Amino acid sequence: MKDLNKRLKQLRLEAGYKQEDIAKKLNISTSAYGYYEQGRNEPSLETMKQIAVIYDVSVDYLLGLIDTPKARTLYQIDEQSVISDEELDLIKEMQDKSLLEEMKKYPSSDREMFYRFWQFVKEDSKIREKNEEDS
Repeated sequence: MKDLNKRLKQLRLEAGYKQEDIAKKLNISTSAYGYYEQGRNEPSLETMKQIAVIYDVSVDYLLGLIDTPKARTLYQIDEQSVISDEELDLIKEMQDKSLLEEMKKYPSSDREMFYRFWQFVKEDSKIREKNEEDS
């Protein structure tokens, strides 16, 4: 767990906490928490889970197994379909704006036309970005 102590200190400093603050949240002594940051001691699994909740990161991130603070969550829809948290959030946003309800009213051929339009928008956006870079 070579990255744990570095990540604990980094997260604490970014969040603006003192070691005493985190120790109180974990119901341990300040010196016990300090040992975690120094790499002299390792927290229990339960304490690791508490730390992950405090900083809103995954335990995998604390342990250095991944480099992004949150592990990517995937949801299996059926044998071929999987969606991520980001995609689920997008679906919720589309529902909030009634876009999905609207799209259901149209035949699949019209939805295909929407897809082609979206491809056009993406390409147009790439062209505009390239032109901005060139100027």
